[in-house]
Amino acid sequence: MSLQRELSVEKPPIEEKASVDVHDSSSSQGDTEQAALAYAAQKAAPKAKLPYAWQLVMIVLTCLCTFGNHWSNGLIVSLKTTIIKETHINNSQFATLVAVTNLVNTFLCIGLGFYIDKFGGSIMSVILAGFHLSGAIVMSGAATNHLNSYPLLIVGKVLAAIGDGSLDNAQHRIFSTYFAPGKGFAFSIGAIWCVANLAQFTGQSTANVITQNLGSYAWALWISSVIALFSFICALVVFFLDRYLRSRYNVTDQTSGLRHTGNTKRGKFDIRAIKHLPMTFWLVVLFAIFENAGVQSFVSISTQFAQQRLQKGAVIGGWVSSFYLLLPAGLTPFLGIYIDVFGQRIGFLFMSGLTFLVSMLLLKFSHSVPTFIAAYVFYALSQSVTPAPQVEIIRSIIPDPQYFATGFAIKKSVVQASIVIITTAAGRLQDLSPTDSLDPAVTLWLVYAFLSVAVSGFMLAMSYLAPNTLPAARLSQIAPRDMPEEIDKLARAQGLVVRKPDPADEDAVSETKVKEKLLKSPRTRGGLLSWGYLIVALGIIFIGWIMFGLGVGWGVHGSVVAGTVGE
Repeated sequence: MSLQRELSVEKPPIEEKASVDVHDSSSSQGDTEQAALAYAAQKAAPKAKLPYAWQLVMIVLTCLCTFGNHWSNGLIVSLKTTIIKETHINNSQFATLVAVTNLVNTFLCIGLGFYIDKFGGSIMSVILAGFHLSGAIVMSGAATNHLNSYPLLIVGKVLAAIGDGSLDNAQHRIFSTYFAPGKGFAFSIGAIWCVANLAQFTGQSTANVITQNLGSYAWALWISSVIALFSFICALVVFFLDRYLRSRYNVTDQTSGLRHTGNTKRGKFDIRAIKHLPMTFWLVVLFAIFENAGVQSFVSISTQFAQQRLQKGAVIGGWVSSFYLLLPAGLTPFLGIYIDVFGQRIGFLFMSGLTFLVSMLLLKFSHSVPTFIAAYVFYALSQSVTPAPQVEIIRSIIPDPQYFATGFAIKKSVVQASIVIITTAAGRLQDLSPTDSLDPAVTLWLVYAFLSVAVSGFMLAMSYLAPNTLPAARLSQIAPRDMPEEIDKLARAQGLVVRKPDPADEDAVSETKVKEKLLKSPRTRGGLLSWGYLIVALGIIFIGWIMFGLGVGWGVHGSVVAGTVGE
């Protein structure tokens, strides 16, 4: 017996339409006629559709909003030796300075994700870029005129961390408003990560060059502050451009399908919204715990690992390890275009996990130079196919896209904690090695890679073998042009019945969209499974904090890349 589910769609009130009470008085009658004439004139002269040129401008400016954030990602770690020498701190103190970004954002990302959904990505980009700018200036001041103040560096790092952790989320929210899945959203995500990788590569590779040529690491920090100011100005331009485009053109909010008015979403932060996230979302989070955290945290040992395997100095090791940033910069926009046209999001998740696994297997079981180079190529490939599919799939599988930033923030917070866990454990294993070798630590990344392949392989198999079990996973694999047919097929299999919308209602949600939302929604009443998943996620975050405390005592955080985030 098929389950019959019926939904009556209530139109979201994004615009208040004035109603005029008609009275017998002549003045009231005149006001009524004037209002009616104004409304008729507005209907007769609708606003033009948003041109593609303005969409391209929005992509470019939004990508530049995070340029300063990613420029500074590897800056502190690149200057590790200089900072320890000039500030007279030990490895444990430097560990705290570096790892504070990950710890601040284990919980902060979730709250900020809600406010990004509530107020919109453009205004939150300005606020978050402002935090990053203020933190960058404080850190630069801490190194100026031989002040070399460690407490000021900590204060600056915390301020910057508030902005760094969620700034990318705000950018994604802007793109989710202007671009629909299959219509430019994945390309925009690929573009932003292209710029991000180029910015991080440039900042990381020039930090010591600037310090050596100008005589002080303060110059590297001040240049980073100037770049942060540029990104803050870009965020301001995006904010005012968003308002201009809404006032002049008919811009559709792709998260709701209605007109983009910039109105603040009603409501306050309510953790009970977690019950609306489907099982597929939590499987993606589980995948990210291992793949994102594994790929991103491996950066922390990549330079030293290259030095050990190649028997070369820090300069050669640094350039080799930075290769992982260049390949993603070239590939991510094209991967975004492919996803927009053909879908296959879970397929890309599986591919990223598989290339990560091959990379770690090569590093673990072979010590020759050609094998090492091949392993780093596979690692770069894994990094290339990680950002765009994961951001896109979160948008795709959540029943209500207006909660995209909240869902993405939950995933990001757990990934931050997982990064702390694996880097702390890896550092401890290296400390226990009599030769200071990183080989024992590679086993951890190998385990992470294997588990990421297992989770993504399960989702990929279920999307084809049992599509009705994880319909959101199945739909994320489908090309946009085939979505209506696949939605109808899944709806018939599950016995979904949806009332057809009133043809006269211009703002009514289409029957296909309603079916899609029902298919992606959790099936259990009260969201008991979602609460269970959330408890596990919070447990991982709690373990991350415990590992951080242990790591500070051990002094093993010193090589963790500051600001490293898994998407």
